[in-house]
Amino acid sequence: MLGSEDAITSLTLHELSDNEYSEKIKRGAYWELMKHISKIEDDQACYVDILESFKSLESENTKFVFAVSAMNVFIQNNFTGPLLSADLLTSIKDEDSAAVKSYNTLNNAMYSLVKCTKLFGLCRDYFSSLTDSSITTMLFQLRCIFVEQMLMEDISPELFEKADRLIGVIEDRSDVQSMSKEIKCKLFVEFGFVYLYFQHISKSRRCMGIAQKLIGFSFKLTGALGKRTKYQERALPQLRVETIIEENVTDETPLENEPQMIDLNDDTLLEKISFDDKNIQNSVTNLTAPFLLHMASLKLKDFALEEMLREEVIAFLEGIIEGKTFSYCIATHAFFIRSRLEQTSIRKLSRCMEQLEEVVLGFDCKKVCARTGSLFQSGLPPMWKQEKLLAVMYTSIGSHKSALEIYNRLQMREEQINALIGAGKYETAEKLTRTLLALGETPKLYCILGDTTQDITHYEKAWELSGESSARAMKSLGYHYFNIKDYRKALNCMQNSLDCNYLQGGLWFTAGCTALAIPEFETAIKCFQSSLQIDDENGQGWSNLGACFEKTGEMQKAFNCYKEATKHSFNDWRVWENFLCAAAQIKDFASMIFAYRQIISFGQKYCDRKILNCLVSAVRDNMTSVSGEAGISYYDKVLDLFKFASSKVTTNFDLWKSYAAMHLDVKGKEDVDKGIDYLIKAYHSASLHIERSMEDFLKCTECSKVLYTYVMSQQKDSPTYAPHLQSLKSILQILITKGHKLSESMSGDDVETKDLITEYLNSAKKQLEEVEEAQLFV
Repeated sequence: MLGSEDAITSLTLHELSDNEYSEKIKRGAYWELMKHISKIEDDQACYVDILESFKSLESENTKFVFAVSAMNVFIQNNFTGPLLSADLLTSIKDEDSAAVKSYNTLNNAMYSLVKCTKLFGLCRDYFSSLTDSSITTMLFQLRCIFVEQMLMEDISPELFEKADRLIGVIEDRSDVQSMSKEIKCKLFVEFGFVYLYFQHISKSRRCMGIAQKLIGFSFKLTGALGKRTKYQERALPQLRVETIIEENVTDETPLENEPQMIDLNDDTLLEKISFDDKNIQNSVTNLTAPFLLHMASLKLKDFALEEMLREEVIAFLEGIIEGKTFSYCIATHAFFIRSRLEQTSIRKLSRCMEQLEEVVLGFDCKKVCARTGSLFQSGLPPMWKQEKLLAVMYTSIGSHKSALEIYNRLQMREEQINALIGAGKYETAEKLTRTLLALGETPKLYCILGDTTQDITHYEKAWELSGESSARAMKSLGYHYFNIKDYRKALNCMQNSLDCNYLQGGLWFTAGCTALAIPEFETAIKCFQSSLQIDDENGQGWSNLGACFEKTGEMQKAFNCYKEATKHSFNDWRVWENFLCAAAQIKDFASMIFAYRQIISFGQKYCDRKILNCLVSAVRDNMTSVSGEAGISYYDKVLDLFKFASSKVTTNFDLWKSYAAMHLDVKGKEDVDKGIDYLIKAYHSASLHIERSMEDFLKCTECSKVLYTYVMSQQKDSPTYAPHLQSLKSILQILITKGHKLSESMSGDDVETKDLITEYLNSAKKQLEEVEEAQLFV
């Protein structure tokens, strides 16, 4: 049996290097088998007999190579093209519709137009029947599971568990360590894309991280001066990807024909960014391109892509497209993602559509060419999903008729109905749905009818018809109740959906938010934790989990969650604010200082009185931090923070008041002159609307009292004494004048407030008299 450590290499590079898969399955007894397969309809016993006959043929190695060739024929006809020649298709033609149905369950179905389905079934059953534990055998068993999932309409938990188990077994094998770095790298890249398709982001990232370390590969987004337009005179910073590979590795991937790249041909935009530094080289290869493709795919899942994030993804894709990449699957998937991103750009929309049309037309290319080599290291979707994006683009430009033609030809009924709704043809959409239901009731069709009519009884019918196993039905019901704020029913429906299919990271997150709204904090914690098991880099998920722990009084856990959230939502100042408040509660002064500085760095005019007072108290009262350090040891850092913050937020009363307190109230660190100066700035920050705001009046009164105390206690020979007296005099005069206006603007019924203002004004008048008297002796 072909199962040694370098079996993967020999299969990929030698046994099948000529890419003539169709010729291999025509050989001898195998060809007779294919003719028998073409006669099978629903006779499972006959199929089992043929499979047994296949097992008895020739040597194990030859059978293995035949099975791999057959799988590549299947992949070629459903993922990459070119389609099989007419004579071969006629010879192996099977009852595809019947074969497809054999994979269907009540709540999940294989795409109806899959070609050569029984050929795939033969490969799958052969690989599943192998009992040896070689890595090669397990790898092809994994590939069969992966391909089957890509053909299904929804994610299957059962297939995920099989794939996860196989990957775990392969990883634990000792002979994996004896493989070359390049082969191990490709192996883990393949695992990464398997997990990505199953939407288990955490495990996908872990596998890609292992692969990167194996070859010492790293990449980062950086900037370089360049021009984007033909008429741009001055070069501006442009985003680009810089790649580094430390290990001396060679990429022996066979070269393949890429799809033709369509030029932009715009009258303003350049074909690509023209960098000033002509020495900038793109070193992306077939071995390293999957990492950039994986990163782009991950970021694409965040769609509402904001402009900056969109630019980041395009930078990754341009690194692949312009690199030394000679893989059809990798290049096509890069074009596929770039088209999704650029369809919102008027200047690039034409290229997007032409590029996708070029890919789709390439499926029928008559020229025999290698395309399937890197399929499992690219995550390239099947043909119909690639063509579906073209229909989406037609819809985006208002060409609903063209989109409907594609959906109708591809028999994508749900998308066809959604396109009708998008075109405003609600009655036609409902009529089509009911016509399909008349041909055969399915839970999915009832869910589509519910989407079309917004009648929740159809979701309930789908749930009943499925035997209470339709995740889609309960999910739709859950969102319905969530939108009308019936959170209890929404949570129950979402939990039912998740019981049917737990691989729904987004729904776990929404269920957590729903539980928070009820509130059921323990349930919310479980939901957010489940969401984070699927995607542990969801910053909002970590932040919400922290909020749950905060509500249950587990502040250290809340702090740890908020800290994790800042790693993944670094540019979201609200996440940093949560982290800041949690740090304050556990007395982590260092984290408070760091978080406050980060928020200000994001350009926020941020100021929190409680946080400022906490920092001042920590230093003034020499509190012990969570790490055991004395509060006074943070004096310089807090002072530096206030200096930085006051340079960005120049008119905040609480900030200047706290800054002054650091110079006036900390024993052994007094600097009265600076403290008075900052108190004066605090007063002016709040004095603009004293005559209209009681709150501002009280702030200014408080500030004037502190100022009076410190100014009047200054040494008479101090060079700042006279200026400070004059400033205090002006402050008191303004306070008295505007205080009277405030009192006059109030209604006659508010006697208590008027009396309070009068009391403050009488005190200010006495202080003013003393200040004027003191000026006489200066």
